[in-house]
Amino acid sequence: MANGLTYNTAESTMLIFNVQEKSDWIIYNRYVQRDLELCKLLIEQELQNTKDNNEFAFYILGLIYREEGKIKNSYWCFDRYYALNPFCVEGVKQIARSCLLLGRNDEAKKMYLEAEKMCREPDTKVYYNLGLCYLNLGEWDKSKEYFNRTIQLSRNQDAYEKLASIFVMENNLKNAISVLISASKLFPFNTNLSVDLGLLFMKQREYDQAFNVLGNTLCQDPENPKALLTLAAEMQRNCGYDEALSKYTRAVTDLSECSEAWNNIGMCFFGKQKYVAAISCLKRAVYLHQFNWIALYNLGLVHLYTKQYVSAFLFLSTSAKLNTNHASTFMLIGLALNNMNDTRNAEKAYRKSIEIKSDNPEALINLAILCVNQGRKVDAKKYVNAFQETCLSCSPIDKEIIELGKQVSDALEGHCLIDNETALE
Repeated sequence: MANGLTYNTAESTMLIFNVQEKSDWIIYNRYVQRDLELCKLLIEQELQNTKDNNEFAFYILGLIYREEGKIKNSYWCFDRYYALNPFCVEGVKQIARSCLLLGRNDEAKKMYLEAEKMCREPDTKVYYNLGLCYLNLGEWDKSKEYFNRTIQLSRNQDAYEKLASIFVMENNLKNAISVLISASKLFPFNTNLSVDLGLLFMKQREYDQAFNVLGNTLCQDPENPKALLTLAAEMQRNCGYDEALSKYTRAVTDLSECSEAWNNIGMCFFGKQKYVAAISCLKRAVYLHQFNWIALYNLGLVHLYTKQYVSAFLFLSTSAKLNTNHASTFMLIGLALNNMNDTRNAEKAYRKSIEIKSDNPEALINLAILCVNQGRKVDAKKYVNAFQETCLSCSPIDKEIIELGKQVSDALEGHCLIDNETALE
C-alpha cells in the first residue's frame, strides 16, 4: 500500500515539474527507487551547489520528511519551495497539508481556500481537505458543503464517511443512513461502511435491516470483529447470552486488548449467573482500561449480587469518581452501604442518585425502605408517593421493582421492617 501511494506521488510529481536538469533526474530516480537516505544526501549536495535555489529539491525533501513523520521539517521545505515559486498551486496545497497535519486548522483552511482560487479546475483533494478543516474547527455546515462537493466530483469513500459522521453528531440519523447507503452501493465490498450502516439501523431500532446488513457483512468477512461485536451486543440485550458469547469469542481474538469487549463478555456471564467468570472478565476489562467506569460499575453490581458489599462499595466508588453523573452508580453505593449498616451514608447516596435523576424508581423505593426501617413513616410515604408517580410517568419498570413498591406500602400499613436483602432484589 505504501509503495503504491509513493508511486502515485512520484507520478504526480513528474506532472508538476518539467524535470530537465540531470541532478533533478538523479534525485527523482533515487526517490522512486525508495533509496531515501541517498536521496537526502543528493538533495543536500544540490542545495549547497545551488545556494538553496532548487525548488524541486525542496519539494522532494518535503515529501520525504512527511513520510518520516517529521511534519515541521516538511512544512519548512514546502515553505521554501513556495518562496521560490509563489504562483504554483502545488506549493500552497502542500503547505496547507502540512498545517492540517500539525493541527493548525485555521491556517490550513486559509491556504486551501487560496489553493481553491488558484486552481483552474475543481480539485477534489482541496475540497476534501477543506471539509476536514471546517470539521476540525466545528463549522459543520461548511464542512458538509465541501464533503458534498467532493462526492459530487469523485468516488471518495472517506468523504462519505466524514459526511455521515457529521449527520450522526447532529443526531440526524436519517441523513446519515442515506449517505452510507449511497456509499455502500459505490463500495459494496467495504465492510467498515456496512458495519457503520448496521449500527445506525440499530440506533433507529430498525433491527431487521440492521441484521440484514450485518449478516451480509459477515458473509463477506466472517471474522469482522466490529460486525461480530455489534451483533453480539444486540443478542446480549435480548438475553441471548450463549449466542452473544459465541460471537464475542470469535471477535476477541482480534480484540484481546479491548476493554469494552471484555466488559460485555463479563456481563454475558453475569446474565448466565456465572459470577466468578463474570468478575474475572470484568477485572480484565478494568486492567486493560483503568478508567472504564462502566466496567467498574458492573464489577460493583456483580459483587452486590454475590453479597461482597465492601468490594462492591470500592468498585462503585471508583466508578462514581470517574463519572459523577450516573444515577444508578450512587443507588448501588447506597445499597452496599445499607447492607454494611451504614444507613446515614446510604441515605446520602440515595439522595444523590435522586438529585441526578429525579424519576429514579430504584433509588426512590430503596430510600423509602430505609425510612420504613428507621420508623420515619412520613418520609417513607413521601418517597413511596414519588415512586408511584414515577411508575405512572416513566417507561416500563421491572415487575420486581413494582412488587417491591407494594411490599413497602404494606409495610407502612403494618409498621414492619423490610430486610435489606429484599431491597437488593
